[in-house]
Amino acid sequence: MSKVSVIMPIYQTREDFLRSAIDSVLTQSFTDFEFLILNDSPNCTYLQKIINSYNDSRIKYYENSERLGIAKSYNRLLELAQCEYIAMMNHDDISYPHRLEKQVNYLDTHPEIGVVGSGYKKFGEFNRFKSIINHPKDSQIRSLFLFKSPLSHPTVMYRRSVVIENGVRYNDNYISLNDRQFFYDMSKYTKLANISEVLYKYRFHSQMASKIYHPEIIAEKYMFNNLWLKDNNIDFSQAERDILNNYITNGRCKIKDISTMQEIADVLDKLYTINIRQKILPVEEFTNVCIHYLVKRSWNALIYGKINPNNIIKNSLLSQQSNMLLNICNLALLWRA
Repeated sequence: MSKVSVIMPIYQTREDFLRSAIDSVLTQSFTDFEFLILNDSPNCTYLQKIINSYNDSRIKYYENSERLGIAKSYNRLLELAQCEYIAMMNHDDISYPHRLEKQVNYLDTHPEIGVVGSGYKKFGEFNRFKSIINHPKDSQIRSLFLFKSPLSHPTVMYRRSVVIENGVRYNDNYISLNDRQFFYDMSKYTKLANISEVLYKYRFHSQMASKIYHPEIIAEKYMFNNLWLKDNNIDFSQAERDILNNYITNGRCKIKDISTMQEIADVLDKLYTINIRQKILPVEEFTNVCIHYLVKRSWNALIYGKINPNNIIKNSLLSQQSNMLLNICNLALLWRA
């Protein structure tokens, strides 16, 4: 049996995108893998012809009898995969040649880690050429789940045993956040990591789910936030949840009044103090995340609302922490005052 199952659902994929994705897997320096491709658009007969044009026994092609959607397709691929490790792959992206080799070596030498992602480089129609390096340590990753996805889904490789033995599956109620939910659930059973190296090219284009289903994805973030609060026994009022959802975890917000900025600081202070008391997450890492978002939203208020929140930061409980980012922000805001 092979060492790795590479799993890739496809749906109405452009031929040039699909061939680039397939070629990048078949030319990996690590060769001991099966490549499971699941067609979730069975009426697109051209996709099967493209797959059949490859003469490589590692490819195993499957079709859904009807469209299942991305989460159910991932779950079907999990059941089909038989290898020790499972590697994700998007149908329109590119894996760098040494990606599988480096992730296999990492998992082989870090038995305590069940999930490992990597950095990626953006390319395509927009956001081109920017590289993203995610936080490498487990304590940093789990401290970020409430705020954003700390693992880039298509870059990830994980142990099949963690998934199968604990019944972890993708949540088919989600269009987009099924990946964050999946890795959040896995974090209850194993440690997570990111390799601080770009091993993947992530294509950005107008037909991405994040562009087509933006309102639905916002609603999914609210659902996930409520789940996270419930899991960690945090009792927020509806007003506090609204601040969390609409301003703290929403990167596209525009803060235009001082009262909203004060409420943001109050909610971040509350998250910080609850974590100190209940020890839900590593204190230093979670505190740094709260400070990071206080600083980001402070500059948002300055830019969009022409509000200088220096006094809000100064009176925040988070300001009691010795943090270089917060100190720099305070000095900059004092200079702007």
